[in-house]
Amino acid sequence: MRARVWLPVVALSVASVWCVLLLAARRHAYGPNGSSYLVWNLGLAWLPLVFALLLYIAFRRRHTSAELLALGAAWLVFLPNAPYMVTDFVHLGERHRLVDSLILASFAFTALALGFASMLLVQIVVTRKAGAPVGWLVALGALFLASFGVYLGRVHRFSSWDVVTRPRLVAWTMWQGLDDPFAHPHTLFFVAAGGGFLVLAYVGLYGVADLVAALARDDRQPVLLSKRQWPSRSSSSNQS
Repeated sequence: MRARVWLPVVALSVASVWCVLLLAARRHAYGPNGSSYLVWNLGLAWLPLVFALLLYIAFRRRHTSAELLALGAAWLVFLPNAPYMVTDFVHLGERHRLVDSLILASFAFTALALGFASMLLVQIVVTRKAGAPVGWLVALGALFLASFGVYLGRVHRFSSWDVVTRPRLVAWTMWQGLDDPFAHPHTLFFVAAGGGFLVLAYVGLYGVADLVAALARDDRQPVLLSKRQWPSRSSSSNQS
């Protein structure tokens, strides 16, 4: 189980390094373009995974429910930093758009993968504590809240740290949007569209992960790395 948890972390670390290398190569080839903020945003996208790992470790070590809730709350506060990078395409300039689109997509995909990896860990913990329906309820609710958090960050320029430094202002702004959501159609559309995108992408990732787990149960040796072939329909009928 430990290898299954840490292998994605290593892969995401390599992906993050690759993103930074792409940005450095772009700077060397075309000169600076003020995109160093991508490195900072990617660093922030790592925070939900860090808190999810701490939550998972605390759960494995049988920490108290209060400690688990505290780590879960910290994870939820910083979760919007991961999908936030999908909206960094608003900074796409007029020059070198093809290269810059590739770089932005690399950062956005890596950040989104970080968020989904953290979501998987949190869902595992919640499912083991309260059951699968509650686990899915927390996962889907957190993704829509993350979409709302992205809106607060992109439009109102809040950061996750403002929840600690300016909690009243953040709460008042959220209340304005939630009190009468139909009075703010742009907010409602963004949160619904963003949340729907995150849910569909996450469910797709979950399905792939479940498929990989099913293959591992049927064959200890991965099919792509072994010489074994899928049984044909004719061979299956002969065996029956």
